[in-house]
Amino acid sequence: MSLWTNLDASNGAPKFAGTGGLGLTANTQGTIYANTKASHHVPGMAIGVFGVDTTEAAVSGDGRTATHAGWVMRKAGMGPIVSITANNGAVGANGRIVFTGGNKGLSNVAARQVGGVTNPLVEAVASVVVNTAQYITSVTLTSPGFYANTPGVVFSAAIGNASFTIVMGGRANRVHQETLVAMGSMTGDGSDDIIFPDS
Repeated sequence: MSLWTNLDASNGAPKFAGTGGLGLTANTQGTIYANTKASHHVPGMAIGVFGVDTTEAAVSGDGRTATHAGWVMRKAGMGPIVSITANNGAVGANGRIVFTGGNKGLSNVAARQVGGVTNPLVEAVASVVVNTAQYITSVTLTSPGFYANTPGVVFSAAIGNASFTIVMGGRANRVHQETLVAMGSMTGDGSDDIIFPDS
């Protein structure tokens, strides 16, 4: 019985995945195949093994490019917002900042580990204070949230000319990809087009 096949399916994934030290079982075939669920196997990380054909390996952009076609293990880290600031001379209105996105390509982003306890994932919360001339005087982060990528900003009050700079912490925006089995003959096409698109 082979250790892997060239079929992009859970029963074709490698029986080993080099996940030692992550708390996963030794036989990971099918368990992490095409997994995009955050904190599903490892707290604060989305770890999955993907079948990448030559077309998918050639598509670049958004940090998703595989180093080689074949079986690829992808680990996407997560973290909180550390700080948020507005540009100099920004005008707006008092209000709450609403964040959008931040977990591109991930699904089931529902929990995070804090002090060994799994807590529901709460979106970041920040508020803006302006002076009488409508200039932004402070941006206060009251809840850091937990994201794989830097989220966008939707300011619920009038934004004016405000542009916000977000600094992420933890392992947010860090993706590690490792080719487990290099091959140019991958057949089939798993449901991984958000992570490894065909075009």
